[in-house]
Amino acid sequence: MRTLLECKWALQIIKNLAEGLKRPSELLKNISGLLERVLYHRLKALESKGIIGKESNNKYPLKTFYYLNDKEPLQPLVSLLSKLEETNKIENILGSKWLLLLLNHPKRPSSPKELLLVLPGISEKVLYENLNYLIALGLIDRIVKATKPVATLHGLNNKGEEFLPSLEYAKNIILSIWKKTKS
Repeated sequence: MRTLLECKWALQIIKNLAEGLKRPSELLKNISGLLERVLYHRLKALESKGIIGKESNNKYPLKTFYYLNDKEPLQPLVSLLSKLEETNKIENILGSKWLLLLLNHPKRPSSPKELLLVLPGISEKVLYENLNYLIALGLIDRIVKATKPVATLHGLNNKGEEFLPSLEYAKNIILSIWKKTKS
């Protein structure tokens, strides 16, 4: 089960709230592709976990602002998300059940059949979708061997090896924050 902090929308909301107080309309404008219904669901969930807070002006017209409750434990995650070039894609990796596992596995080039055996529960379709996504990001390479039959292998490349420690660090921060909010 994914935690709330592995959701790409929740990560983008946190990143935006790290800049200061924001109204929901500002968050919708700043986060491309986010639906209003999803925004309010994530805001409510983040607020119930104590990660964000809400204040309003208590007069007409009512204006509601959201903010991060405790920036300190989230600061390493926010700074990592801000530093990485393709933040939306990195958030997708952090929010995926399989992408980080796939990045961790192919220390040596592996065939899709080997990956299916090592990652129980992943379907062939999801495996290929995720491999193609990681190839498009330039984090793994697809190697075609001219044998009979043709062999296709996938392995972590230099860019993937460079990004992997940062992604694992971000995942660990997410898990540690999640454990603190559960208690």
